[in-house]
Amino acid sequence: MMERMRPSRAAAVLLFLYAAVVLWATLGPVPWAGSGYQSPNGVLDWELWLERATWTTGLESELMLNVLMFVPFGALLAFALRGVSFVVPAIMAAGFSLLIELVQIPMADRISDPRDLVANAGGALIGVIAARMVDAAVRLLTGSSHEVQPQPASAARDIRSTQRTGELTGSRAGR
Repeated sequence: MMERMRPSRAAAVLLFLYAAVVLWATLGPVPWAGSGYQSPNGVLDWELWLERATWTTGLESELMLNVLMFVPFGALLAFALRGVSFVVPAIMAAGFSLLIELVQIPMADRISDPRDLVANAGGALIGVIAARMVDAAVRLLTGSSHEVQPQPASAARDIRSTQRTGELTGSRAGR
């Protein structure tokens, strides 16, 4: 029987580093920033969500860059959280994007925009789906028919003894 796919520690480390880069890119100083319209409440302004101009103005390249910036974030989050429904990393990534947009509200050189929030969340969703497709392809190519299973939260449940051999098995055994 093949070992089931486990959450990736490497992905978690890369996710942390990538999140730091995203935070720097989205919240750091922007010497080249131009001017733009900022609603006093940013993404919290529900009228802004309903205005046609919110969705029809702005550069397409900016929209695509927002999507592309969050694809790796969503993929790394999905690899770091193997064993949970794809909905969990998708919601977490959308929450990260919302946090960024909320922090941008009082910033003079940033604009909190619903379009950015939707583009970021969409990019993250693409990344999550791509990561799950990669995991499925690996299972298919390795002949493993096992779905990724949720991992126990505590070390006490992570290391368990087998009744037949008395050996320790689990992700922490043999390290």
